[in-house]
Amino acid sequence: MDAISRRLLFRIGIYGFCLSLDNLVEIREQVIGLIDYRSQEARSVVGTFSFRQTKIPVLDLAPQLELLPLNSGNALILQGAEGDWALLVDHVDGFCAVSEMTDLQLPHLLQRTGWRCFDRVSLYCGKAYLCLNLAACHDGAPL
Repeated sequence: MDAISRRLLFRIGIYGFCLSLDNLVEIREQVIGLIDYRSQEARSVVGTFSFRQTKIPVLDLAPQLELLPLNSGNALILQGAEGDWALLVDHVDGFCAVSEMTDLQLPHLLQRTGWRCFDRVSLYCGKAYLCLNLAACHDGAPL
């Protein structure tokens, strides 16, 4: 099974998210002490992180989701159109085949106007995961 047909399942606060493995570069633990918080570009960018001899932006979606700040120190290194970036997450739940998930449109309750970082819901083993829209995550700031 190739990476494109699988998804990563993870949590930010109480919310479950999923994303295609073709966007994932690496999963890192214990990164909080390695983040330079002096360079905040946009409201979701909390700083930079040194990854493979390059400074990459670190995003924390918890404030936009109206959640408490993350304490776990885990980060997903993701590949974007303009380069790599890191997303802080609380917990990685695991991986699953796309064929084992049922994709649904967002319920009306989640279709609020303004910024949102997900575009549909996927069900897996009786749990709902919001499908992360990577382009929307960075809040319009360049990666």
